[in-house]
Parts: sequence; structure tokens; C-alpha cells
Amino acid sequence: MTRGIELKRVWTGPIAALGLLLCGTVAAQEAPVAPAPVEGVWRTVLQSEITISPCERGYCGHLSRIVVPEGMLSGAEAEAAAAMEPEEFFDHRNKDPALRTRPMLGLQILTLWQGNQPHIYDGEIYNPEDGNSYTGYVELVGPDTLRLNGCVLFNVVCRGEDWTRVPADELEARAAAEADAAPAVE
Repeated sequence: MTRGIELKRVWTGPIAALGLLLCGTVAAQEAPVAPAPVEGVWRTVLQSEITISPCERGYCGHLSRIVVPEGMLSGAEAEAAAAMEPEEFFDHRNKDPALRTRPMLGLQILTLWQGNQPHIYDGEIYNPEDGNSYTGYVELVGPDTLRLNGCVLFNVVCRGEDWTRVPADELEARAAAEADAAPAVE
């Protein structure tokens, strides 16, 4: 038995280019897009959580879980906060009186966009603790750690804190517990 090599005509020109373009377009549509490393739920130093997801300007971070740490508030404030549901917290320290009645839960506190380096996201940061907005950036220092840096004086003075990614199994367990606790709808 002999083996022969079969030669086929190779398509060139505009028809071939169109075929390759269409094949590439179909392949690109089928391939899932991996989330950006900055996306996810992040736990702050004070144990509250921020959910970062894509938005029109890049990535937005919303306050998704409120934790009021002991010792942060004094006397009557601490007692009142302990009796409140997260939905009852409002942005009362905002410098703009018209915004002081907006709820804290779900409040957008970050607007980020890709910086000059792949692990840096520049942006604007709203701090509900003092009601001020700052320029700053987020730096991914590991797969599950980011450093939030808020800056003043033309980015000369910056203060930062590290946030950790909330593990997926913790989020799933919390969602399941909340679903079990929710009253049945008839």
C-alpha cells in the first residue's frame, strides 16, 4: 500500500478572509469572558462588604453588606445602630444635604477604570464615614487581596487599607441561609 499526498487548493483572497473573519467571530461569541480580577465581593477592614462589578464607566463598587464594628460609635449611636436593620442606614454624613437620605445599602462608593498597569485601577472613592469623595486607586496585591488607596493634595498624600475577597463558598452558604430564612410566598 502506498501513501500519497493529496494537494488541495488553498483559498486566498476576499472570500477566504471573510470565512476566517466569520469563524473568528463565531468562536469569539462562544468563548466565555472571564471576569476582571477586580470583580467580586470584597471585605473591608471594618468587615463591611463591597461588591465590584462592571458598569458604564468601568467597574463600580456598591456597599453590599453593612457591619458596624463595636467601638466605632459612641453610646446612644451604638445602641441605635444595634437596633437597626441594614436597610435603615442612611448616608447622613454626606456633605450634600440632599443626599443624606439615600440608603447606605447598595450605595455606590467606587468608580474604577483600568490604570496604566494591569493590576492597578484608578478611580473615585466615596467614603461614607466622613462624607467626602477622593481620587485614588485600587491595586491588586494578590488574587484575593486588594489595596484601596484614597488620596488628597493632587495624589501626594494617600491612605490605604487592604480588603480581602469573600470566598465563594461563604457567599453561597449565606445566600442559602437567607433563602431558608425567607418566608414562603403563597
